[in-house]
Amino acid sequence: MKLLFLFALFSLSLTVFSQLSMKKIAELPEKMYETSGLVFYDDKYLITHNDGGNKAEIYVFDIKTGGYKTIELEDTKNNDWEDLAQDDKGRIYIGDFGNNLNKRETCQIFILPKDFLEKDKTKPKKITFSYEDQTKFPPSKTELNFDCEAFFWKNDSLYLFTKCRTEPFSGITNIYVIPDKAGDHVAKKIGSVQLCSTDWRFCSVTAADYSEKYNVVALLTYSRLYLISGFTGNQFWNGTLKSYQLNLVRQREAVCFKGKNSWYMTDEYRKGLGGGNVYEVKLKE
Repeated sequence: MKLLFLFALFSLSLTVFSQLSMKKIAELPEKMYETSGLVFYDDKYLITHNDGGNKAEIYVFDIKTGGYKTIELEDTKNNDWEDLAQDDKGRIYIGDFGNNLNKRETCQIFILPKDFLEKDKTKPKKITFSYEDQTKFPPSKTELNFDCEAFFWKNDSLYLFTKCRTEPFSGITNIYVIPDKAGDHVAKKIGSVQLCSTDWRFCSVTAADYSEKYNVVALLTYSRLYLISGFTGNQFWNGTLKSYQLNLVRQREAVCFKGKNSWYMTDEYRKGLGGGNVYEVKLKE
């Protein structure tokens, strides 16, 4: 059965557009300068977290008041947190699957309970997983495609999009799926998408989100926002791919849908380069 759905490759033509507007709506506190994941929760809150090596905690912003609270994850470590996802039951998923060197034999995803907003501390459930097609840690340079910084939830499954680090650079992001249930799982490869192959700053995926309402996938890189639409089921490689240029090249690692043609986005702060902000991104009419 596995052979029926492995290794599909996105092969449609790509058009680059520039009609995006970006508006800074807030500056992040210094403690959140390594923001690396984002969800728009309950139409009220933006939730983010820091990259690997920081505290095991999330930050919940109130869009209306501008205030925020910190929620600590008990018995949990931030090895390399990279992205956030949410399901239709109000649960939040934290992707601890950063794997820059492609050496991790198992990765993790933490599941927050539905009542996490009511507490200052919460203890998550845990998914552990490995990639079905990784046999060496690390693999050869041409196969360095087991780092992950992007995922989303859809129909009781979590879809992971890898960050390409191959040498030579291919620009291909592989797509894996695992169940959204706590336990040990094997990530199944279902397909691939090639955004471009020119440069990792344009083509390496750093965040993802999915809108069930509009059936659109958003993929973020340091300098572009990619949208995939018109696909059926989980065959994302059979959709229509569009690319939108973002202002400058920043360390952008978090994006989430706000509406049909609008998103929230954050970037990490870098001395001399700026960043550390929350933006509202819109398609121009």
